[in-house]
Amino acid sequence: MKPDFDLRLLNGLSNLDEKHLSAARDRQCRAWRREKLDVPLLLLQGKLTPEQEIIPEYDFQQIFNSREKMLCQEMREACITGNARSDAVPSVRANLGTGILLSCLGLEQETFPDKMPWLKQHLSKAEISRLTFDDLRPRGSFARGLEMMRFFREVLNDALPIYVMDTQGPFDLAHLIMGDDLFLELYDDPPFVHHLMTLCTELGRRTHLWMKEITGEPVEKLHHCNILYSDSFGIRICEDTTALLDEKNIREFAIPYSRELAREFGGAWVHYCGYNEALTNAILEAPEFRVLHFGHIPGHEQSIHFHAVMEKFAANGKVNLNNWPLLPGETVKNYLKRMHDYAAKGLLACWLSPVPEWSHDGLGETESIKHFWEDLN
Repeated sequence: MKPDFDLRLLNGLSNLDEKHLSAARDRQCRAWRREKLDVPLLLLQGKLTPEQEIIPEYDFQQIFNSREKMLCQEMREACITGNARSDAVPSVRANLGTGILLSCLGLEQETFPDKMPWLKQHLSKAEISRLTFDDLRPRGSFARGLEMMRFFREVLNDALPIYVMDTQGPFDLAHLIMGDDLFLELYDDPPFVHHLMTLCTELGRRTHLWMKEITGEPVEKLHHCNILYSDSFGIRICEDTTALLDEKNIREFAIPYSRELAREFGGAWVHYCGYNEALTNAILEAPEFRVLHFGHIPGHEQSIHFHAVMEKFAANGKVNLNNWPLLPGETVKNYLKRMHDYAAKGLLACWLSPVPEWSHDGLGETESIKHFWEDLN
């Protein structure tokens, strides 16, 4: 860390508009409940101000090992969100990688300067078979992450919300614990997989409670990913590994456990990378899941039929949280009109990352996008 940077400057540099944030939280809560808004939800990111540029930035390995450096890096991202003055709500966390919860079982991630931490350690089937709930306890990097969260609250004096470390979902956690051998056990030993899934569901429950106790956030509410706020569901669930399964295994080994975990926290929003039709259907059918975000695979962005997918959300009364790509030859204005059509119906929370190329349509800055969006009503 730069020795001349004073962390006490962070609150002043955050440039938060509390009145605007209060309105943004209210609008998000209403949107997730599918209440009609005069202007549909629009989630944007801005840019750092020249004053905020003094906040140091670091590589992934540096922030993993330092609570001060982690806080600086997270604050830079929170400032970018806050500066847009959109419906996005900034927040920070101890960003310690997708495998951080497995520290509670003694498994530790490898760290790298140029990419996020990754868990390469796994437990054998015999080791997993012996595990009980008593083996789940804060230790290792997860315990250090809890200390980071306490430190963030102390430094920021609750000026910015702190959200949970990367929690994943029960089936993702099972894959992290066992590795690819898990896929064979789905067919060779289903009772063993159900034992593992029960363990992972409890791991998700306990770790969320431990973290929410530090943040002071009620179990049925959440801030997340430096953009979201809800008062009607309390956690995010990831189904990245689940997206590799067929429908039978999705419905037997993944979704029931994710639903059980979600019920503990008043519901959940769900993310997974890529696109799996059977998984999307199972998520949209489950009453515990209110919002779904999925990823677009680079080079295959147009393989998901936008209107067909959005009609699925309409049929199930759920909200899509997505940054959809432009269609080939589509202007930015026509793209925003296409997004607005479904956002106005309460089916889409439009999450945009403007790029310089948009300036050709006069929409390269957040202010111009917001004005155009408002004029579409």
